[in-house]
Amino acid sequence: MMIIRSAAAALVAAATVAIPVAAREHAPPIVARRSFSEPAYSPDRREIAFVSGGDIWAVPGGGGDAHLLVSDASNDHRPLYSPDGSQLAFMSNRNGGTNVYVLTLANGALRRLTFGDGVDQLDSWSRDGKWLYVSTTAYDISGMSDVYRVSVEGGTP
Repeated sequence: MMIIRSAAAALVAAATVAIPVAAREHAPPIVARRSFSEPAYSPDRREIAFVSGGDIWAVPGGGGDAHLLVSDASNDHRPLYSPDGSQLAFMSNRNGGTNVYVLTLANGALRRLTFGDGVDQLDSWSRDGKWLYVSTTAYDISGMSDVYRVSVEGGTP
């Protein structure tokens, strides 16, 4: 235990050593790197939706320029294409709790499907594309996740 504490103290001491101004002036500039996460292929594999900067983007499956699908001041994440590729479900905290939304890709129409105060986790689409499976702890006093089937057209689970 003493060796670990000594090593930690040495790291802290090394991190606090002042770097001369001349060394900082010649250091290469820090360049922001693009990052993306949570990729999801469209059913035909022609497009990949992904998250970058809290927004949802899409890029051709073979490579190319990305285009913005969903943007909001909130964090949007977990994009999932419908089985026929016409819609994209995702999670967002744009109205307080994390809820599930569906974007119709042909016209950009956006629908909120869940209205919980907690976190509604988007799990999957049904094979026929008529339902979304969502898990949440919002309605269970033991804090365990319950799975609900929610119609893509809206309504209660």
